[in-house]
Amino acid sequence: MERLTKEYIELLSLPGNASDHFWELEKRIRKDKKHPGVLIEMRRSTAIWDIAILVRDKVITMDDLEGYSEDLIDAMKLILSR
Repeated sequence: MERLTKEYIELLSLPGNASDHFWELEKRIRKDKKHPGVLIEMRRSTAIWDIAILVRDKVITMDDLEGYSEDLIDAMKLILSR
């Protein structure tokens, strides 16, 4: 979210027409709301798949999983290798 906020600020800071910036920002937010890094419903039954999606979409990295169980890390490696 922090990265997106900075990108929105940069978009609004560009020279040009304020209304063009507004509509571009509105379009960008609508697209970003659907990104799994912004909105995801976590359930225990699908958590492993949700984590794999987050890694695949580069929302998190395998390094972010450091400290979690070896079983989880091995499962991520297996899922992502397919």
